[in-house]
Amino acid sequence: MYIVNLYNIRWKKKYTYNDIEKATGLSKATISNLFSGDYHDYQLSTLEKISEFFNCEIKDILIKVEEK
Repeated sequence: MYIVNLYNIRWKKKYTYNDIEKATGLSKATISNLFSGDYHDYQLSTLEKISEFFNCEIKDILIKVEEK
C-alpha cells in the first residue's frame, strides 16, 4: 500500500491549504486528506495536480507502507 507524504514538502515551502486550493482546484477536504498521511484512494488526476503544484514527480510524494 502507498500513502501520500506531503507534510514535509508543504512546510519546506510554507504553503497554506488556501494557497494549494486556489492553485490546484482541489477541495480543502482533499488537501487535508493528502496531508493526513492516512490511506485514501486518490485519483491519478489528484496526484498529478498536487505534484505539479509542488514541482515534483508523483513518485516523490508516495511512500510504500505495510498494510495494517
